[in-house]
Amino acid sequence: MGIIRNLGLLFLAFAFAGCNATRVVKPLDKGEKQLAAGFGGPGIIYTGAPIPVPLTSVSYAHGLDTGLTLSAGLHTTSAAFGVIQSDIAVGISAFQSKSEKFGVTVTPAINFLYDFYENNGRTYPQLDALSWWQYGEKDHLLYGGVGTWIELRKRKAHEQVQNNEVLPWITVGHQFNMEKWSYMTEFKYLGFQHETDLSVVDYVSPGGRGTIGFYFGISRSFGK
Repeated sequence: MGIIRNLGLLFLAFAFAGCNATRVVKPLDKGEKQLAAGFGGPGIIYTGAPIPVPLTSVSYAHGLDTGLTLSAGLHTTSAAFGVIQSDIAVGISAFQSKSEKFGVTVTPAINFLYDFYENNGRTYPQLDALSWWQYGEKDHLLYGGVGTWIELRKRKAHEQVQNNEVLPWITVGHQFNMEKWSYMTEFKYLGFQHETDLSVVDYVSPGGRGTIGFYFGISRSFGK
């Protein structure tokens, strides 16, 4: 039972940590607002085909200043199952080239989870760093980077010692921009330090470690 419980916790860690695409790739212009919806999650094999865990979320972003964007999201699938999960993030432009075609965005965030069935709340800090490249007349974006969730508790369920304080990932994605609408496709390699080949879940797992996440997003900009 201990092994099954640990594998279940591992699945939940992947699901919660990898339940949405990147909130802020390139910070919005000052005063610009954006509404977005996302779909996707860790990759699993279902009936012989790779699919993402069907997790959904909605979010709002606001350009506070040049190179500084505040975003907040709600994870609608987990809410339907009695777990409220939300996140607040600040996208910061750490570097931008003179041509404004290349840059680096650093995004610290806080994730809040509350399980109504267990009457239990958790908080997870998060940090992302992305490099982006802008191209084309509509300023489409190619991007890639790294990130991690941070576990603050020293003990897991049933007083087990917490051996994994971080759940890292590698991100690669593309954002297709139109006049007001944007469409995002993203891949994440989640938790590559975890062995998953013995898991009860059949992950899309390179070399039996971690899982590949698949994500899709759509957003609408206002006030630009």
